[in-house]
Amino acid sequence: MVFRAGYVALVGRPNVGKSTLMNRIVGEKVSIVSNKPQTTRKRVVGITTTDDYQIAFMDTPGIHEPHTNLGKSMVDQAKGALTEVDVLVIVVDGAHHPGETDKTMGRFIKDEYSMSALPKLLCLNKMDLLKAEHVQRNVEAYQKLFDTEEFMLTTAVRGTNVDRLVAMIVEKLPERAPMYDADEFTDQSQRFMAAEFVREKILIATREEVPHATAVVVDEWIEEEALTRIHATIHVEKASQRGILIGKQGQFLKKVGTEAREELEKLQGKKIFLELHVKVSEDWRMNPRMLREMDYES
Repeated sequence: MVFRAGYVALVGRPNVGKSTLMNRIVGEKVSIVSNKPQTTRKRVVGITTTDDYQIAFMDTPGIHEPHTNLGKSMVDQAKGALTEVDVLVIVVDGAHHPGETDKTMGRFIKDEYSMSALPKLLCLNKMDLLKAEHVQRNVEAYQKLFDTEEFMLTTAVRGTNVDRLVAMIVEKLPERAPMYDADEFTDQSQRFMAAEFVREKILIATREEVPHATAVVVDEWIEEEALTRIHATIHVEKASQRGILIGKQGQFLKKVGTEAREELEKLQGKKIFLELHVKVSEDWRMNPRMLREMDYES
């Protein structure tokens, strides 16, 4: 029996559904999801294994025009992932005609891979929002932009055509032994995922600048027989943002902690004690030292 395995990069501009698509295929919540652009800040690997194949998906930060050192690091990670993969899946918002950010990404991919043999697939996501009369126009525009022949229309949140996309990916993987154990679904540490679950709850519940000015760092992780104790700090850039995250009589912070704890308990299968603190760290997104400490920059 032929077994195929390889690394697959999911690339695209922010908020096109890359994380939702990966979570759907992997069958576990590997990458956090919100309706805010640039939710994914670091490259995240999600692994799916069957009797016939193993795919290690790289969910990358969205390619965008960076305005902070954090943004530059995110774009560098997204572009760097393209050098390490066996298949490139370009995810776009199929409901809309290509915009300027898509065109910038298209130029980059053409410049880097015009002479490359790296297989490329086009995934036009959010097909449930695509008007029938715009299907051919949008498909042809994105095909021309990214120089791709093969494509699939999907709706990741519903799973529509996701199995067909996976089949197309598997066809292009090399014959290779599995890279990971069959029961692994991510290469991320539990500390990283705990911090991300807290950040996700903040992203969903806040507006304007607060989501982008927030970082979460796990300071202490204590494993006990029936309980895991986690102490984490939420970093913001302004005192006003700290006030928002704490909320009246600490209610907002308590809500965030409760929702994140419940998800962590599902993931770990044991009780979690989660303690959160909010700290003002001015301009942390521009501070190389802080970005290294938060593991956003090497």
